Amino acid sequence: MSDASVTERRIRPIQDAVASSNWKQALQLCDKWSKKGEKSDRFLALKAFVLVNLSEKAHHDRGKTEILDLCKRNPPITEPEAIYQMQDALKCLSLKEEEGPKIWERAVIAKQNDKDLYTRWLNQAIADNDWLSAQKVWLHGQFYECKRRRLTWGHIPTGHHGVAKIIP
Repeated sequence: MSDASVTERRIRPIQDAVASSNWKQALQLCDKWSKKGEKSDRFLALKAFVLVNLSEKAHHDRGKTEILDLCKRNPPITEPEAIYQMQDALKCLSLKEEEGPKIWERAVIAKQNDKDLYTRWLNQAIADNDWLSAQKVWLHGQFYECKRRRLTWGHIPTGHHGVAKIIP
């Protein structure tokens, strides 16, 4: 694994190429850093996203394979930014509703004490109007926190797009 600052420095030009829809340049940068041994979760998710967005069938299929492998990877990806990038790739493949919540669920199971993951999953579920996932967040939070203290809703989701908070 690369140092976080090194990874960030490597990812930034790829993100710039993606922002300008320059997919070929983004792929070239991904290949360059892959050859140099970059294997961070954010990088792998970004690389899969780039591949999925390329028009050539071979690249697109390789991206689909890579993103599905990342979704099923053990140990699961727990870095929120990588999860968001994976969700973007899944959205391009029309698999976000099917696979997206599973990524978050596996992440919170792997990092049970990370309230930030719970909160981000809950906010994503609310933004996507995925109330089943919002209930799962709540149940996971209750299950893992019941020994210490109970979680309470900062804002009860009632169909409004407010930001939810988990308050200890």
